[in-house]
Amino acid sequence: MLIHVANLLLLGCYLVRDILLLRVAAVVASGCFIAYFMMLDVPNWEAAGWNVVYVVVNAVQIVLLVRERMRGQLTPTEAALRERIFPWMPAHKFASLVRLATSAHVDPGDPALVERGHPVSALWLVEGGELEVLIDGRRVATCIPGDFVGEMAFIDRAAASATVRACVTSTLLVWDAKRLHEMLADEPEIQRGFHAALGTNMSQKLRRKAMQAVSGSV
Repeated sequence: MLIHVANLLLLGCYLVRDILLLRVAAVVASGCFIAYFMMLDVPNWEAAGWNVVYVVVNAVQIVLLVRERMRGQLTPTEAALRERIFPWMPAHKFASLVRLATSAHVDPGDPALVERGHPVSALWLVEGGELEVLIDGRRVATCIPGDFVGEMAFIDRAAASATVRACVTSTLLVWDAKRLHEMLADEPEIQRGFHAALGTNMSQKLRRKAMQAVSGSV
């Protein structure tokens, strides 16, 4: 019976996406294997010993994961931002992402965040206010709370295709592009959630643009 329980738990490990649950299931499965091998008429000490090693390794990783998640507690403001913009990203991973960013305020008349044709060294997320997107001095779009600024240049690692500046006092989260690229390369869960957020926002911008074209406003 124990051997079947252990193998079912191992099968469950292949179906679980949460790494913490996977390791917990692996520990329980190894515990069942240890009991099974020890209860044989002739105990299999080697197999039981290897499963003890697996338990120790996974137990250490479980402790590290729990500590990471405890450090990843979100403030109410951060939790609301995650719910609105990054719902696909685990909370403890979002905590790492948002704490890589800094906060910034920009006012009308300040230098543009992004200049058309210039390299872009950061990625912004509008938290409050409004920014205008200009091409050859003509306003072609606006960025409102929840919008990213500089995302195309960030993705393509190319020069900006438009100028972006504040038209009212605005607050933003700012990520250094180089450090953010490094984080996304090292953290697949953050990368998936971040790219999902970028894709959703691009779709929202296109939808707003289409509605503005119909209404004749920008």
